[in-house]
Amino acid sequence: MTIALQMPDLIAARLAQSSGNVADETLRTVVCGLYREGRVSAVEAMKSLDITSRAAFERLIAEHRAEREWPDSEVERELATIGKLNR
Repeated sequence: MTIALQMPDLIAARLAQSSGNVADETLRTVVCGLYREGRVSAVEAMKSLDITSRAAFERLIAEHRAEREWPDSEVERELATIGKLNR
């Protein structure tokens, strides 16, 4: 899906500082925010960002300060999803 977003120049400049690509950095910021809020799983976030390495994803969420506590039910769901993906 493509979304047109109007944003202040100051915010666009801050986003561009990270990677030089405002669109990519905006997507990373949104996905990391959704992950931090528990609205997407790690697997969903990784797929959305085309990240195949869990270590790379962990670095990204640390950079975005998006770490969060995992309830037991989510850990079980994540492990089940990882198991399905590794078949």
